[in-house]
Amino acid sequence: MILLSMLLILEVCVFYLILRALDTVEDDTSIPMEIKLPILIDFHRHIYDPNWHFSCGTKEYKVLMDQFHHVSAAFLQLEKRYQEVIEDTTKKMGAGMAKFIGKEVETVDDYDEYCHHAAGLVGLGLSKLFLASELEILTPDWEQISNSSGLFMQKTNIIRDYLEDINEI
Repeated sequence: MILLSMLLILEVCVFYLILRALDTVEDDTSIPMEIKLPILIDFHRHIYDPNWHFSCGTKEYKVLMDQFHHVSAAFLQLEKRYQEVIEDTTKKMGAGMAKFIGKEVETVDDYDEYCHHAAGLVGLGLSKLFLASELEILTPDWEQISNSSGLFMQKTNIIRDYLEDINEI
Protein backbone atom coordinates (compact mmCIF):
# COMPACT_ATOMS: atom_id res chain seq x y z
CA MET A 1 0.00 0.00 0.00
CA ILE A 2 2.89 2.40 0.68
CA LEU A 3 4.20 1.81 -2.85
CA LEU A 4 0.77 2.50 -4.32
CA SER A 5 0.34 5.72 -2.39
CA MET A 6 3.74 7.00 -3.48
CA LEU A 7 3.07 6.17 -7.12
CA LEU A 8 -0.22 8.06 -7.29
CA ILE A 9 0.51 10.96 -4.96
CA LEU A 10 0.91 13.56 -7.74
CA GLU A 11 -2.08 12.27 -9.72
CA VAL A 12 -4.38 12.36 -6.69
CA CYS A 13 -3.08 15.78 -5.63
CA VAL A 14 -3.68 17.28 -9.10
CA PHE A 15 -7.10 15.60 -9.25
CA TYR A 16 -8.05 17.12 -5.90
CA LEU A 17 -6.81 20.62 -6.78
CA ILE A 18 -8.68 20.66 -10.10
CA LEU A 19 -11.93 19.58 -8.48
CA ARG A 20 -11.38 21.99 -5.58
CA ALA A 21 -10.96 24.81 -8.11
CA LEU A 22 -14.14 23.74 -9.92
CA ASP A 23 -15.99 23.69 -6.59
CA THR A 24 -14.62 27.15 -5.78
CA VAL A 25 -16.26 28.51 -8.93
CA GLU A 26 -19.55 26.80 -8.03
CA ASP A 27 -19.45 28.08 -4.43
CA ASP A 28 -18.68 31.71 -5.26
CA THR A 29 -22.05 33.47 -5.06
CA SER A 30 -20.59 36.74 -6.38
CA ILE A 31 -20.15 35.29 -9.89
CA PRO A 32 -23.17 36.06 -12.09
CA MET A 33 -24.91 32.98 -13.48
CA GLU A 34 -24.19 33.97 -17.10
CA ILE A 35 -20.44 33.88 -16.31
CA LYS A 36 -20.48 30.92 -13.93
CA LEU A 37 -22.37 28.46 -16.15
CA PRO A 38 -19.92 28.49 -19.09
CA ILE A 39 -16.96 28.19 -16.72
CA LEU A 40 -18.48 25.15 -15.01
CA ILE A 41 -19.39 23.51 -18.32
CA ASP A 42 -15.99 24.20 -19.93
CA PHE A 43 -13.75 23.72 -16.88
CA HIS A 44 -12.48 20.39 -18.22
CA ARG A 45 -11.03 22.29 -21.19
CA HIS A 46 -9.35 24.94 -19.04
CA ILE A 47 -7.20 22.32 -17.33
CA TYR A 48 -5.28 21.93 -20.60
CA ASP A 49 -4.52 25.67 -20.78
CA PRO A 50 -1.47 26.56 -18.66
CA ASN A 51 -2.33 30.26 -18.98
CA TRP A 52 -5.95 30.03 -17.78
CA HIS A 53 -6.99 31.35 -14.39
CA PHE A 54 -10.11 32.93 -13.00
CA SER A 55 -10.13 35.16 -9.97
CA CYS A 56 -12.79 34.07 -7.49
CA GLY A 57 -13.14 32.54 -4.06
CA THR A 58 -11.64 33.73 -0.81
CA LYS A 59 -8.53 33.05 1.21
CA GLU A 60 -6.65 29.93 0.10
CA TYR A 61 -9.23 29.21 -2.62
CA LYS A 62 -8.56 32.59 -4.21
CA VAL A 63 -4.84 31.75 -4.22
CA LEU A 64 -5.63 28.42 -5.89
CA MET A 65 -7.67 30.13 -8.59
CA ASP A 66 -5.15 32.93 -9.16
CA GLN A 67 -2.32 30.38 -9.40
CA PHE A 68 -4.28 27.76 -11.33
CA HIS A 69 -1.68 27.78 -14.11
CA HIS A 70 0.59 25.78 -11.79
CA VAL A 71 -2.10 23.13 -11.42
CA SER A 72 -2.54 23.03 -15.20
CA ALA A 73 1.20 22.67 -15.69
CA ALA A 74 1.28 19.72 -13.27
CA PHE A 75 -1.76 18.19 -14.97
CA LEU A 76 -0.05 18.40 -18.37
CA GLN A 77 2.91 16.46 -16.95
CA LEU A 78 0.73 13.47 -16.00
CA GLU A 79 0.47 10.42 -18.21
CA LYS A 80 -2.40 10.54 -20.69
CA ARG A 81 -4.29 7.73 -18.92
CA TYR A 82 -4.51 9.86 -15.75
CA GLN A 83 -5.32 13.03 -17.69
CA GLU A 84 -8.27 11.26 -19.31
CA VAL A 85 -9.71 10.17 -15.94
CA ILE A 86 -9.32 13.66 -14.49
CA GLU A 87 -10.77 15.35 -17.57
CA ASP A 88 -13.77 12.99 -17.69
CA THR A 89 -14.53 13.46 -14.00
CA THR A 90 -14.14 17.24 -14.26
CA LYS A 91 -16.42 17.36 -17.31
CA LYS A 92 -19.16 15.35 -15.61
CA MET A 93 -18.87 17.27 -12.35
CA GLY A 94 -18.92 20.66 -14.06
CA ALA A 95 -22.01 19.73 -16.10
CA GLY A 96 -23.74 18.40 -12.99
CA MET A 97 -22.93 21.52 -11.00
CA ALA A 98 -24.19 23.71 -13.86
CA LYS A 99 -27.47 21.79 -13.87
CA PHE A 100 -28.12 22.77 -10.25
CA ILE A 101 -27.14 26.45 -10.51
CA GLY A 102 -30.35 28.35 -9.85
CA LYS A 103 -32.34 25.13 -9.38
CA GLU A 104 -33.90 24.17 -6.09
CA VAL A 105 -33.31 20.69 -4.73
CA GLU A 106 -36.89 19.62 -4.13
CA THR A 107 -36.88 15.83 -3.90
CA VAL A 108 -34.69 13.11 -2.42
CA ASP A 109 -33.80 12.11 -5.99
CA ASP A 110 -32.67 15.71 -6.69
CA TYR A 111 -30.61 15.63 -3.49
CA ASP A 112 -28.99 12.32 -4.42
CA GLU A 113 -28.26 13.56 -7.94
CA TYR A 114 -26.68 16.77 -6.65
CA CYS A 115 -24.56 14.82 -4.14
CA HIS A 116 -23.53 12.42 -6.93
CA HIS A 117 -22.24 15.35 -9.01
CA ALA A 118 -20.61 17.12 -6.05
CA ALA A 119 -18.91 14.11 -4.45
CA GLY A 120 -19.96 10.75 -5.89
CA LEU A 121 -17.96 11.56 -8.99
CA VAL A 122 -14.92 12.19 -6.79
CA GLY A 123 -15.13 8.65 -5.45
CA LEU A 124 -15.62 7.24 -8.94
CA GLY A 125 -12.73 9.30 -10.29
CA LEU A 126 -10.39 8.16 -7.53
CA SER A 127 -11.29 4.54 -8.23
CA LYS A 128 -10.64 5.13 -11.95
CA LEU A 129 -7.22 6.60 -11.13
CA PHE A 130 -6.37 3.45 -9.18
CA LEU A 131 -7.66 1.32 -12.05
CA ALA A 132 -5.64 3.33 -14.59
CA SER A 133 -2.52 2.71 -12.51
CA GLU A 134 -2.95 -1.02 -13.16
CA LEU A 135 -1.89 -1.61 -9.57
CA GLU A 136 -5.40 -2.27 -8.30
CA ILE A 137 -8.10 -4.66 -9.37
CA LEU A 138 -11.60 -3.38 -8.80
CA THR A 139 -14.49 -5.47 -7.53
CA PRO A 140 -17.59 -5.88 -9.71
CA ASP A 141 -19.53 -3.40 -7.56
CA TRP A 142 -16.78 -0.76 -7.43
CA GLU A 143 -18.90 1.94 -9.08
CA GLN A 144 -21.75 1.59 -6.58
CA ILE A 145 -19.34 1.53 -3.63
CA SER A 146 -17.35 4.53 -4.91
CA ASN A 147 -20.48 6.57 -5.55
CA SER A 148 -22.00 5.63 -2.18
CA SER A 149 -18.83 6.71 -0.39
CA GLY A 150 -18.94 10.06 -2.15
CA LEU A 151 -22.63 10.55 -1.37
CA PHE A 152 -21.98 9.78 2.28
CA MET A 153 -19.15 12.33 2.48
CA GLN A 154 -21.17 15.03 0.71
CA LYS A 155 -24.26 14.52 2.86
CA THR A 156 -22.10 14.60 6.00
CA ASN A 157 -20.59 17.91 4.84
CA ILE A 158 -24.03 19.36 4.08
CA ILE A 159 -25.24 18.47 7.58
CA ARG A 160 -22.09 19.97 9.13
CA ASP A 161 -22.41 23.17 7.07
CA TYR A 162 -26.10 23.47 7.95
CA LEU A 163 -25.29 23.19 11.65
CA GLU A 164 -22.56 25.84 11.30
CA ASP A 165 -25.04 28.14 9.53
CA ILE A 166 -27.60 27.66 12.33
CA ASN A 167 -25.00 28.35 15.01
CA GLU A 168 -24.02 31.60 13.24
CA ILE A 169 -27.59 32.95 13.43
